[in-house]
Amino acid sequence: MFSSNDSLNAFHPSRIYVEILLNLGLDKAIPNVHTQIDMLTIDNQPVPITLNHEEYDNSYVCSPYTAYISYAQDELPLIQSKTQRRLFWGAIRLADKLLKWAKINQTLSINNWLVSTNLPPNWSNQSLQKLTADLIQRYPHHSFNIRSLNPYNHPQLIKNLKAQGWLMIPARQVYLFDNKDRQWWQRSHTKRDQKLLQKTHLQHLKPEEHQQADFTEIEHCFTQLFIEKHSSFNPQFTAAYLYQMHLKGLMRFHSFRDPKSQRIIASIGLFTQQEIITTPMVGYDTHLPKNLGLYRLLMAVLLKETYDSEKMMNLSSGAGNFKSARGGLPTIEYTAFYINHLSCKRKLIMLCFAKLLNKFAPKVFAENQI
Repeated sequence: MFSSNDSLNAFHPSRIYVEILLNLGLDKAIPNVHTQIDMLTIDNQPVPITLNHEEYDNSYVCSPYTAYISYAQDELPLIQSKTQRRLFWGAIRLADKLLKWAKINQTLSINNWLVSTNLPPNWSNQSLQKLTADLIQRYPHHSFNIRSLNPYNHPQLIKNLKAQGWLMIPARQVYLFDNKDRQWWQRSHTKRDQKLLQKTHLQHLKPEEHQQADFTEIEHCFTQLFIEKHSSFNPQFTAAYLYQMHLKGLMRFHSFRDPKSQRIIASIGLFTQQEIITTPMVGYDTHLPKNLGLYRLLMAVLLKETYDSEKMMNLSSGAGNFKSARGGLPTIEYTAFYINHLSCKRKLIMLCFAKLLNKFAPKVFAENQI
C-alpha cells in the first residue's frame, strides 16, 4: 500500500503536490503547519498523508485540536445567541482538557492536501478495510482521520466508513453549487455580480497571465483576509508555495490589478478535486473601499468558471448569507475518525465528544451559517 519511493503515477497530482512541499520545506511553504508529510496508495492511486503526534500550536488543516478548540474559540463571536455562545464557550473549555487527554492530535490524516477542503475519492469498501488494517499495524497508537466528508458528495463513502466503525464528527457547514440544477445562475445576486465583473475598471488577470512577481501581492491579499481578518489558524500560504502551485498547474489563479498602482488587490485560487472546484486561496486588500466590490468580483469569476465548466463547486464555509443568496446549498461537513484500536480512555472521550457534537453542532452551524 505504501509506495512513496516507487515510480507509480509519477505525474499524479498527489506526487507533484508532495514534491512541492518537500522541495520548498514546510517552513517556506506553509510556516504555521507542523507535520510530517508522505504518501500512501489507495485503489492504485497515491494520496498525501500527514502524521502528527501533539503539535497543539498548529494550523487546523492537520490539527484536529485546533479545528475543534482553537479555531472554534475564534468563531464564537459568530454565534448570534448569547445563551448558545456561553454554552459553547463552556463546552470548549471542558473539551480542551479532555481532547488533550484523548491525544486527539496523535493522528494520521488521509488525503490531506493541507487546504480547507480535501475532497476524497469514493474508495471501495474493500480498500477501506485494507487501509484501516494496514494503518493499525503501522501506527498502532495513532487515530486516523479523513476530513471534508459531506452527505451530498460522499453518501456511500460515509456509509462504508460507519459500517467499519469510523466516527463521524461534524466540522462545519459548507455551501455547494451543483450544475445539475443551475438555478443559482439565475439568482438576482449572481446576475448583479456578473454585471459588476463586466463593468469593473480593474484589470482581470486570467491564470496564464500571472508572473512569478505577482505572487508576493497575492500572498499579501490572502494574509489580509484569511489570516489577519479571520484566523491565524488558517494555513499561512507563502508566495513561493502559491507560485509553485500555479507553475505545476495544481491551482488556477484569477486576480484583479489596479490599473493606477499596478498592484494586484484581489485574487482567488481554484483547486479542482474529484471534478469539484474548491477555493483554498481567496484574498483581497481589506483596506480598500468596499464599493470596489472585491469579494463580489472574485465570487463572480468563480461562479462563471463553475457555470462554464459544468462542474460542481464546494465554496467552503463562512459568509453564509452571501453564499446562500447566490444559491449555495448548505450541507454539514464531517471529519471521520477511526479509534477502535486505541486505549479505552481515548476511545471513551472521543465517543462522548462525537455524540455531543452530532447532537448540537449541526443546529448551531445551520442557525449561524458557520
